[in-house]
Amino acid sequence: MLLVAKVLAAVFAVVGLAWIAERSGPRLAGVLSGYPLGTAIVLFFYGIEHGPQFAAEAALYGQLGLAATTGYCLVYTLSAQGADPRAWRPMGVAILALVGFALLAQSMPPLGAAGALVAAGVALLSIRITRRVPEPEFVAVKAGPMMIWGRALLAALIVVVITALAHWLPQSLAGVMAAFPVTLFPLMLLLQLEYGNRPVAVLAKHYPFGVGSLVVYGLSVWVSYPLLGVALGTLVSFVAATLYLVLFLKLRGR
Repeated sequence: MLLVAKVLAAVFAVVGLAWIAERSGPRLAGVLSGYPLGTAIVLFFYGIEHGPQFAAEAALYGQLGLAATTGYCLVYTLSAQGADPRAWRPMGVAILALVGFALLAQSMPPLGAAGALVAAGVALLSIRITRRVPEPEFVAVKAGPMMIWGRALLAALIVVVITALAHWLPQSLAGVMAAFPVTLFPLMLLLQLEYGNRPVAVLAKHYPFGVGSLVVYGLSVWVSYPLLGVALGTLVSFVAATLYLVLFLKLRGR
């Protein structure tokens, strides 16, 4: 039953993000990829399987994982500049960078809540580095049923693997893996396959703008899970992340 719940949660998250990407374009989808869908799913099941305290502490390590994911998007954005539109080199380089950044984050001493400053700092640095990077012309994204459900099932597989590995991995690495781009990575991978690297580069460039929502969610889980439990803590954390994202989008629109 727990396995089915993990699959359904991941499928729902990815299909919803695909629906948004198809109707709003890769820019807004990139920002909303920072919404805590995949991370929330992983932390929720960490709490169910290992207890609220384990999930709360993993959420702190997850802040460093967010920095690794932002680095992955930064490397993709820069690698895609001047590359052939159908080339897979940017994706390969970015995946290698993600592995390296994740291992570096896992090896760092515990930073506690200060890890949020690292995640926010890396996001701001990424935004600054890429602000003058030209974006490709708009590419209309229209995903067919096979593309949508293919990446939904890939996301479900990632969730199942990460939550299973948490039984054997040290808590620090389990926490870093909680920030793995569960919904973003399949979306980038399948967009690359279907449309090439132009829309993926736009998506990756705008991902750091949504990282603040993930930072808020992780900090909220750290505080709320031990006090309120997994279910209510998840609800409170989603409210906090949503309020942040709504405020951010309004300010950015101005």
